[in-house]
Parts: sequence; structure tokens; C-alpha cells
Amino acid sequence: MDMEKIAVLADSGSDISPELAREMGIHVLPLKILYGEKEYADGENIDPSEVYARFPEEIPKTSTPNFAEIASAAQALRDEGYTHLLAVCISSGLSGTYQNMCAALAEVEGIACRAVDTRNISIGAGVLALYAARLAREGVPFAEICRRVEANVGNSKVFYYMDTLDYLRAGGRIGRVTGALGSLLDLKPIISCNDQGVYYTAAMIRGRRRGIRKLIDCVAQRVDENREALLAVMHGSAPEALETVVAELKKRIPAGKIFMKKQINASLAVHTGPGLVGILLFQPA
Repeated sequence: MDMEKIAVLADSGSDISPELAREMGIHVLPLKILYGEKEYADGENIDPSEVYARFPEEIPKTSTPNFAEIASAAQALRDEGYTHLLAVCISSGLSGTYQNMCAALAEVEGIACRAVDTRNISIGAGVLALYAARLAREGVPFAEICRRVEANVGNSKVFYYMDTLDYLRAGGRIGRVTGALGSLLDLKPIISCNDQGVYYTAAMIRGRRRGIRKLIDCVAQRVDENREALLAVMHGSAPEALETVVAELKKRIPAGKIFMKKQINASLAVHTGPGLVGILLFQPA
């Protein structure tokens, strides 16, 4: 059998840190952030601080990598000698990225391509790209990598505490999230993605401090102590919460490995607003 050379492609909505992407050899396509006629590439010529600075007067729109950009990226990888390409995409329930990937990759010749709908967002999707890259490094065949990644979609769970739902509403990403009276009662939402990859309300808690405590509870209660537990902690313009959450996770889930701590990307900041705190739990089968 010919030797496989496997590339892993992710979109910037997967929120993998640039350092980890480089270390694991993951290729990242940027989502677009649109202020009127001006277009920015997520993580390349715009960062989250600019998005937050322009809130609440300006709430931009986001868009996916287009057909030509995806095809060009795949062709470039083929020309570098890659024989196989796995594209790991944020949820099709929240973005058109997966559909665009499938359509564009189907037209690329000379490299075997597959796209996976993670039905997840941010590092909930990104951890599956990291998992795929790890398997590729271990010499696992492409077909088996695809099988294992798809089998583990349900084992990646990310919960987010949010100060407000206003930005989800503005971006049309509200999904099954409820709580219209939340702002009146100082109720803070904790959201996640359901099995269809759409946002839903995991809890509504009064006040920020209790909300973050409940966020940690949501994660700790899901841990299977018989399996590897990989954790990531994310924030949206809330760096002061980061170390507090990390310290508490180390107490509550001592066997867990925190592999990443970071500010969410600009494309995700658009839809969530400031004050967000998120935790990923990934326990591969």
C-alpha cells in the first residue's frame, strides 16, 4: 500500500491557538468578519480586541471561507505532497462552513478528501481536529482516523457562561436558547450545543459568580473517571476569570489535563459579546 500523507484542515471558528496549530501541523482557514463593505480575515488582520472595542455600536456579520478559498487550500496541500485531507468543521447548525467544505472538496482532484461536521463550536470542534492530527502522527490510516473522529463527536462538550444573550440574538445564532426574562432577573445563561449542533440553554443562574460556579459544575458532573479527560478554558474579554476557573478545575477534576487557555477568536466574539467564560471537556473513547 502506498504511504499516506495526511493533512488536517480546520476553520478559524474551531478556536485552536496558533501555537497548537503549528505544533500539530493543522492548517487553518479563516472565517470572515464583515463591517459593511470592509472584510477582515479572522486572526489575520483583525483580533477580538477590535471587535469588543466597536461594541455595542457596531456588531459585524461573519461569513464562511468561500468555494475558491477552500479549493485553493486543498490544491496547495496536494501540491505539497499530501495524499489525504480531513477537514474538521464547526457545526452545520451554526455555520455554512461544512456545506462549503463538502462542495469545494468534491471538486478537487488528486487528493482524497473528507469533511466532518463536529456539530460543535470553538474548541469543541477544534479538539477533534487536534485529535485527528494526533492520530495522523501516530500513523493511523486515513479511513480509521475519519471513523474515530466521527465516533468521538459526541464525546466533545463545551459549555459557555455568558453575560448576555444579546449578541447571539443579533447574529441569528440563538437556536434553542431560552430566557427572554433573563436580563430583567439578572439570570445568566450557560449554553452548549445539542446533538444537532444547535445552541441550547444548559442552565440559567442568577448572577455572574454563581453562573461561573455552575459552569464548572456542568463540566465536572460529566466526567467519566475511567477515561482520559482533556480540558480547555476559553474567555471572551474576561481574562480575570481565567485563572480562577483553571484553579477550580484542577481541584474538581484533578486527573484532567488542561491543554489550552485562551481568548476566543474574533469570529466567535462577534456572536457572544464580552464576559464569556467557556470550558471544554473531551473524553475520547
